[in-house]
Amino acid sequence: MILLAGAMMFTHGCGPEEHNPVARCTNFGVTNVRRNLRLHISVDVGRPPLDGVDNSTVRLIKLPYETPVDGTVYYAGDRIIFAPSNPLEELTTYRLEITDGITDVSGKPLQPFRQEFTTGELLQVYYVDLLRNVDESTGEIYSIGIYFSEGVNSANLYFGDGSITLYDSLGNAQFFTVTYYDDVALAVLNFSFPLQVGNSYCLTVGPYIYSSHDGEMIDGDRDNSTADADPFVVVFSYQNDLIYGITVADSVTYANPYAESVDRCFIWEFD
Repeated sequence: MILLAGAMMFTHGCGPEEHNPVARCTNFGVTNVRRNLRLHISVDVGRPPLDGVDNSTVRLIKLPYETPVDGTVYYAGDRIIFAPSNPLEELTTYRLEITDGITDVSGKPLQPFRQEFTTGELLQVYYVDLLRNVDESTGEIYSIGIYFSEGVNSANLYFGDGSITLYDSLGNAQFFTVTYYDDVALAVLNFSFPLQVGNSYCLTVGPYIYSSHDGEMIDGDRDNSTADADPFVVVFSYQNDLIYGITVADSVTYANPYAESVDRCFIWEFD
């Protein structure tokens, strides 16, 4: 009887709390998706790790001709990552898909997943958000990130008019150094003195920042034109619960930060 009960427990797992692993959210949108991007899929796995995560089960396909995109697949417990070998093409539709063949340790299959998306055309600020170096106990932020839609000329990234400026509500400059990560087109602003939760800040990016792809100038107001030379401008403050990032008070150029679910999968891109 005891052996039978043990066999039943092994067969049926841990009861009603056990479930098939599922994909929960992604770190990319549907339209105007940036070209320098590692594609992350957050997965909910009751009994990790997953087995079978490789290039045969995780694929990026360029449409409409179903052309496979070269890249590397990574698995990190609660997320699956597809890192394209090269920046994606502009104004192109892709499909990221997870096929049959991935299971957890109990043999339960990960449900297949697919999502299509289309890349953008012009160099833009894609989103702005809190990154690392945070003291949550005091509500202090020591670094924020600016993601671009594609790679930029890193020589254009510095504190100053036409590049990047950040001021508080009293007009005081917030000085920083910039570290740039070309593989994901990410500029990280590192502050010696922290930004504060609840305070209002005005960030201006560009216009004199140029694409490393084709030399085009940044399209700050997202009107699909760079001739007007408008910068990206956004006024924001950090929410008290830092996991939710920033609250936009005003966006002069309608270039709001990227909207993402509360799972905030995109933050992993900097890992």
